[in-house]
Amino acid sequence: MPTATTYGYHFKKACRAAGLVDVSGKPKYTPHSLRHFFASTALANGIPIHEVSRWLGHKSIKTTVDIYGHLVPGAWHRCREVMQSAMRPVPVDVPSEAPQTPEGYDEVA
Repeated sequence: MPTATTYGYHFKKACRAAGLVDVSGKPKYTPHSLRHFFASTALANGIPIHEVSRWLGHKSIKTTVDIYGHLVPGAWHRCREVMQSAMRPVPVDVPSEAPQTPEGYDEVA
């Protein structure tokens, strides 16, 4: 297994070869930035935070929430909509036995 230093060296070298550098020639990305990209993209697309936490190998979901929790405010909105819909009164359709037109009147054509 390569060490973190060896991996970082080759990653930077690959970034330079691919032209993924800033104006000073320094690589724009790090292996850790790819990790953040993965987590952010997964959460932004609705993957549950507990699954992302497990995939990242965090010991506790609290770590994931502390770092990435701000990326899932839409989850609160979706949850609120689901709860409001579930608690919305259901209209009751009561059958009426009254005639559609009052007696003594003809329907309008």
